[in-house]
Amino acid sequence: MKLKNKVIGIIGYSRTGKAAAEFVKARGGKVKISELSNSEELKRELVVKGFDFELGKNSFEFLKDCDYIIISPGVPSESPFVLELENKGKIVISEIEFASKFIKSKIIGITGSNGKSTVTSMIYHILKVAGEKVTLAGNIGIPLIKYVEENSDYFVVELSSFQLEKIVDFKPFISVLLNITPDHLDRYKRFEDYAEAKFNLFKNQKSSDFAILNKDDDYIGKNKNRINASKSFFSIDDRRADVYCDKDIIFFKDELILKSNEIPLLGVHNIENTMASVAVAKVIGLESKIIKEAIKSFKGLEHRTELCGEIDGVKFINDSKATNIDATYKALMSFDSPLILILGGKDKGGDFTKLNELIKSKVKKLILIGAAKEKIKKQLSEDIDYIEVESMEEAVYRGFDFAEKGDIVILSPACASFDMYENFEERGQDFKGIVKRLMEEKKDG
Repeated sequence: MKLKNKVIGIIGYSRTGKAAAEFVKARGGKVKISELSNSEELKRELVVKGFDFELGKNSFEFLKDCDYIIISPGVPSESPFVLELENKGKIVISEIEFASKFIKSKIIGITGSNGKSTVTSMIYHILKVAGEKVTLAGNIGIPLIKYVEENSDYFVVELSSFQLEKIVDFKPFISVLLNITPDHLDRYKRFEDYAEAKFNLFKNQKSSDFAILNKDDDYIGKNKNRINASKSFFSIDDRRADVYCDKDIIFFKDELILKSNEIPLLGVHNIENTMASVAVAKVIGLESKIIKEAIKSFKGLEHRTELCGEIDGVKFINDSKATNIDATYKALMSFDSPLILILGGKDKGGDFTKLNELIKSKVKKLILIGAAKEKIKKQLSEDIDYIEVESMEEAVYRGFDFAEKGDIVILSPACASFDMYENFEERGQDFKGIVKRLMEEKKDG
């Protein structure tokens, strides 16, 4: 795609929008920013950078002369404004679609309701250890457009459903779908709409491409025949899968890769994540010895079942990245110790009744926090013991009060963070900071 003298509209001037705007400007294109926020600070920034802009609104009139319009992930593709643009003949694409037009290297695209950041990072780490030239980007926090000119053999790209909504020609060499469980139902009208966005990952793949799929996922199983790529499966226990786990050992086509206790991550879900990463590495053709050593040296990601402190035998686990019910379910399944669970935040349309039996069997005290408290209370079983708190500090301190030696206080919210924080990272950092302060107080006391 030639950008010189092209007019590119960008809806939403967040991290992704900023990166796209800078890319277009640097290559001689004209940038037009349409942004609903309207701060003086933002206005000054856009003036200094020389972009045309409208603030406080989105209008067709402002974008009518654009050759392409890029929407940020936070802008729903079914919003009335986007539909108006398309109905009037404008081409609206995602940043991922736009960036892929400038990439000649092989793309490994990873999506799923849960685990995609861990798998993206693990695949990247394995390839780096193997000596491949590789770039990490996407929903993991690094807009793909920033790195399209990297001289890499592979681009390992985490993809959210939002980023996959406006795909036209985007085609990964290897696509990875980890799982599909209800999520983002505050944005999508139906679960099927959310799932279809995920399945856009395979939209343009051919038989010469590859799809790595979770054999244990019901939705994937029912829809696998829609995928044209060459399929490889991973499963927690089905020996018919290409990668499977048997007696706590991960195999690839009956070849031992590594034992589950050699994975430096907590939980059954991280065995699944590791199997998906092994499947990708094998498609690429890496030796099993290299794969094993790379996985053993992999460091877990922040905010994902992250041990962040211990006081008097009570461990504190930061799982702020658990922003949906299935993620929290899998986190709770990872521990045998009695749990004090901090649950709640901004509801995403989830069904909290799915946690009832697990909470009854594993959680000795439930602490509710955030805007979803009322909904959660209505969906809890009557025999679940819970309290309500108003702040993360109160949640941590009360959690420690309830805990005994050998217990775990875990933040695994099953909700988004936007009621109290900018993002899940900020929420996790707050939790960790409070734990650190509590540790210092107990040490001094």
